[in-house]
Formats: sequence, structure tokens, C-alpha cells
Amino acid sequence: MAQLTYGALIQGRVAMVVDSGNIAKKAVTIAGRYAAVRRVETNKLYDELMDKLESTQPDDETMGEVIDTLKETHATSAGLKAFCTWSTLNAIEACRQTLGGHGYSAYTGLATTYNDFAVHCTWEGDNTILTLQSGRYLVSCYREALAGKAQPEGVDYLNHLKTLLSQGCAVKSNEEILTFDIIQEAWGVVAANVVKKAGDDFETSLKQGMNPEAAYEECSQARLAAAKIHSFGYVFRRFAQAVRNAPVGLQPVLTKVCLLYGLYSIEQNAGFFLQYRYFTPSQMDFVRHQVNVFCKAVREEYIPLIDSFNFTDYMVNSPLGVYDGDIYEKYFAQVKRQNPVGGTHPYLPLIQSLLSRNIEDDEPLEDDDDDDE
Repeated sequence: MAQLTYGALIQGRVAMVVDSGNIAKKAVTIAGRYAAVRRVETNKLYDELMDKLESTQPDDETMGEVIDTLKETHATSAGLKAFCTWSTLNAIEACRQTLGGHGYSAYTGLATTYNDFAVHCTWEGDNTILTLQSGRYLVSCYREALAGKAQPEGVDYLNHLKTLLSQGCAVKSNEEILTFDIIQEAWGVVAANVVKKAGDDFETSLKQGMNPEAAYEECSQARLAAAKIHSFGYVFRRFAQAVRNAPVGLQPVLTKVCLLYGLYSIEQNAGFFLQYRYFTPSQMDFVRHQVNVFCKAVREEYIPLIDSFNFTDYMVNSPLGVYDGDIYEKYFAQVKRQNPVGGTHPYLPLIQSLLSRNIEDDEPLEDDDDDDE
């Protein structure tokens, strides 16, 4: 089947999702260690899919299920590739800015990291196009859900449209918002609504006489919004699942980081949560306040969190991100190594020839009067 060709594209995009995390960790390591002195879930999804493809024959009864999983993995990898590479590029830039003037220095490593990583936003598929592809898949899933077909785990919220589309945050106190279940429900409600908006726009265009391709083009903005919100919710859900499965001793600190991510991403997309009335304005004020609370809580433990990445100084490749914190000595030593004293600079003869030239021997300048003729 033609859908099987998707597999050739998925591996590269999955690898780029993983790379995005590693590059972001490197940027955070540099910025975090400097600040201290200054005072994977997608891979599993791909592996499971490949195992199914290798063991499934064309006449197997499970072929339809495998194809559905392939479609989901293709759409998920496309959406996450765009989501993660855009997010990582923004994270690198945010980290660079926290270094102040040092952030512009090539010795710091972040300026070159940004330039080297930027290609990921177009490599293996332009991010905007991939996001639209993910949005197209979501519209298709929404239409299937309306027709009664059960949707796969990645878009499971579409199996509960009747409940989610009009659901609000039914907590008795604001503190109850600070749980994985409530935040996951919040993303489910908003994702269901934005996907419905894209699906309804698509149906409206079809009723106006457009063919499917033109109808998809007409709802491009809605598809972009749907894919964006879906990706935020998907990442949070996988993050929360990983924290629940983590060793008990690590769960307290990881819970703080996960809640910070969930609350911060809600704050960044507050308009959707207010538009679809999941959170009230007062609840959104509470969310914003808690972002500051969890920033402080995570900041108290962020150096051990960064050290847990286990990047050597060689891998970090930045004097401002060295493990021992002796950044200024390392910085100055690197500057001296790369700018040795003595010897003749390669451009010196050129400068000397310009300084010692005889201007009288140069060819005369053109007469301005000639230009007027």
C-alpha cells in the first residue's frame, strides 16, 4: 500500500525529535551553569511500529490496525518534528540571551549552536508544511470519530467529544489544578475544541462546493492551531506518563518540572483555555502565579538536574558551561589558545601594503564632470 512509504520518512523525523532534546539540554547546561556562577517517548512509538510492520503480512487481519498505527505515527512524528525543532531553536535563543553580552561571543558556543541547529526547521520537511500535515490528519481523525470509529491512543481525546467539548474545570479549589490529571484534561478539552474548529471549517468549505484539497487549504490556519495545541498536549501527556513510571526517588523533582512545563505551556496558550471556557479568568491568574512558584522550586534544584544530563565538558564545548564552574579562567584560557601572541597575522602584509602605498602612483579617479555628460 502507498501508506507503507510513510515509514521511510518517519525514522529521520523521530531522530530529529531526539536530537532536539539533546541540543536543548546542551544549551540549558551552558546557560544554567553560567547563571549559577554568575549570581523519550517517541522512539518507543517508532520501535513498536517497526516491529508490527516487520511481523505483519498483507493478508493478516491486523493489517488495518497496523496501517492506522502507521498513519498516527507518521502524523505524530511530523507534528513533533516541527514542534520540537521550533521549541529547541527558541530555547537556544532564550539561553543565549540569559548570558548577556557573552551570548554573542563565538567562544560561548550558543551562537554557532543556533546557526547549526536552524537547518532542522526545514530539513526532513519544512516545519510549516509538516504542521499542516499533522493538522490534516487531525481533521481526518475528527471526521472518523464523528462517524463512530474509535481513534488511536495519540488522539484518544477525540473518542470523548460529547464530554470534552463543553467541559470546564470542575475543581473545588485552585490548588486542585496542580495535578497531572487536571492539566491533561485541560489539554484534552482545548485540543478537542480546536480540532473540531478545523474539522467544521473543512466541512463548511466542502458544502460550499470546494473539492477536498481546496477545502483543506481553506482551513489551513485552523489546522495549524489544531496541530500546535495537539502537540503541546501530547508532549505533556507523555512527560506525565514518564514521571509516573520513574523511580520513586526521582518523582518529586520530576513532578515539579512536569507541572512547570504544563502550567507554563497553558499560560503561553491562555487564549485557547479562556476561549473554550475550560479555565475561568481567576483560574488563569492562579496558573500564572503558579508558574512563578514552580520556577522558584525548580531553580533550587536545577544544577543537579542539569548535571543529570551527564554531558562532559568536551560535549558542552563552552567555557561558560564547564562542570567545575571555573568559567572565567577557562574563558580566558580559550581566548589565549585561539589567539597566540607573536608571529605575523596572515592579513598583516595586506594592511602594510595599503598603508605604504604611493597614492600618486594610483590611477586617477574619474572626473565627476564626465558623468554629467
